[in-house]
Amino acid sequence: MPSLVPVSNNSRTTVPTNGGGNGYGSNQMGNYFNSTYNAYGYGIPQPPGTGHPGVDDIKRIDMSLKSGIESEVRWALSSLTRMTIHQAINLETDPFVGHELIKYFIKPYQLIHEKKPELVTQDIMTFSLDSLLTLRNLSQDLVNQQWLSQVTSFKKSLVESVKFLSNWFYHPQGREAGDKLYKFDSQFAEALNYLVDLLEPLTCYYINNGKNDPLFNILLHTLVNTTDKNLFVNLLKCLSHLLIVWDKTAKGNEDGEDFDQHEDELVQDDDNNNTRSTNNCIDAITESQLETIVNTLLVADNEMNNAVLEFLKMYLFSEALHEKYSSSVKDSQKHRLRKLLQINTSMANFNTIMKSLPILLVSNLPLNDPVTDAKIPKLNLTKRSQYSGVPTVAPELTPELYKIIIGFPEPIRASTWLHCCYEPTGTEQGEVTQISIWKAYENQFQEVWKLNPNGELNNSYKPLLVAVDFIKNVTKAFPYAEAKVITLPPVDGEEGSKKKFVIKGIQPRQFPVSIETGNYEALKPMTDTAVDTGDENLPVGHIDAKKFQNYLSSTTDTILYSDGNNKISKEIWNSINESSHDIIEYIISEVLDASNLDSKESNIFRLYNGYWLPELVYANPSLIEKGIIDANWLKYLL
Repeated sequence: MPSLVPVSNNSRTTVPTNGGGNGYGSNQMGNYFNSTYNAYGYGIPQPPGTGHPGVDDIKRIDMSLKSGIESEVRWALSSLTRMTIHQAINLETDPFVGHELIKYFIKPYQLIHEKKPELVTQDIMTFSLDSLLTLRNLSQDLVNQQWLSQVTSFKKSLVESVKFLSNWFYHPQGREAGDKLYKFDSQFAEALNYLVDLLEPLTCYYINNGKNDPLFNILLHTLVNTTDKNLFVNLLKCLSHLLIVWDKTAKGNEDGEDFDQHEDELVQDDDNNNTRSTNNCIDAITESQLETIVNTLLVADNEMNNAVLEFLKMYLFSEALHEKYSSSVKDSQKHRLRKLLQINTSMANFNTIMKSLPILLVSNLPLNDPVTDAKIPKLNLTKRSQYSGVPTVAPELTPELYKIIIGFPEPIRASTWLHCCYEPTGTEQGEVTQISIWKAYENQFQEVWKLNPNGELNNSYKPLLVAVDFIKNVTKAFPYAEAKVITLPPVDGEEGSKKKFVIKGIQPRQFPVSIETGNYEALKPMTDTAVDTGDENLPVGHIDAKKFQNYLSSTTDTILYSDGNNKISKEIWNSINESSHDIIEYIISEVLDASNLDSKESNIFRLYNGYWLPELVYANPSLIEKGIIDANWLKYLL
């Protein structure tokens, strides 16, 4: 039977200081102590309190923040920053921590706002950055987002801080504080990035913002001035969220689903009037700011393109009413579409969108290449008439093309002219002499090298390339062209052979083409082409219809078989493909379908896509079959 040890106010296990002990079972007690503590200490005696760490980290942090002691606060804030990387902190259950973080984050900006920049110390900036980073990490959790969005004064604090930081970097007089704050410049840059990261989820809760909303306008000003990619992308996401409008009178039906929204449905505004508000930040965006955003589509960066497309969708499909169309959502949307595309002004955005979106629509899809993957058979041409053949001289540029190309610097001017007036060819007969192409180039731009009445060159344009550099540039402009020297047999009555300097692989065009078409045809892979001798007595325009139909049928079967092994579907779409499709579809239905096929808008769409999109669709029929490209669009490309 085990013996019972009397209960006392001392520890149940006592440790003699001399290693032994008197009274009951001293040896047994020593053995008990050693066996017990050695079991946890691997043979090393452990101090009292082992296994009982005391209060948890969150309680310790609360106590340190409440103490107000600088060293304790520094430890608490840095600990919170580390903890938020791996472990979530619920501000709803511990609001004290949230309010303390906000207090330390906003402290330096309050001092600056109160015209006391000299009081901003390094410790205050360190505490602010630690708090801001912690808030930024905590805001990734839904519960914390909701809590922060409900703090009454927090949005005002965010506005004050982002206004100062935006002005500091992007306003000419933003650094009025001078030397007192210059030492914090790098920390301000770090704070601006953290602050925009924090705003990204929180802006989802700031809805129905007016035209004069300070947060929206400050972020928009920063967006059009920044050159930082990450900052640009995150700012654009924030602005997209701030465009959200909420219908306050929307009710749920018995199944919990919202009723359909009608254009004439009344919505209460901030003044509790039964009229739908027309004061929305979406209409505070100017055409020049939209142009800055749209031009980003020309940058080959998926992250930036995705952010721009999401913003454009929010802008175009927003149900916010415009003040000129206060009773119609559809008319308000059409007004913003015309504003975005600059239909009534420069149409610069329309050009950029019509050039970029079709490419983004099919980007990263497993497509058959129109030339290499479609396995189109070798093209055989037959000379049918004595009048058929290659032009001997290059065509003259149209006045519109000439006006554009003459202003280019070299060698871009020479390369662009070559692409517009010459075409690559795979025929054996395709060649030009080097002297003829040089003379054609010199005569086309004689305005540059001819002297004016004062005996001076025209200083308005860059000088032409010299002959040697021009000939070298021809093979760079046409990767499949080759400069050769051909030895000619001696002519009767003459001694010795002559040499002919030619460029194989190109020939003059019948008519000049656009810059985009010329660039595309010059750089795309070449197909094998042969020209056979035929009956030259046939009339001009003669076609062997049966042979043509057989060739077309065999080529189509080849493409369909190739595409059958590579079906494209909307399931493999990414967000860039989907957003591009939605925007193009909307623009074509509202702009192109509302005009004729020869309208200015249709010609712009054809200019940028007529030389490549039909070929791509022909090589990938599933683009039409799966609805990725609407067959109705093709009529604007023919």
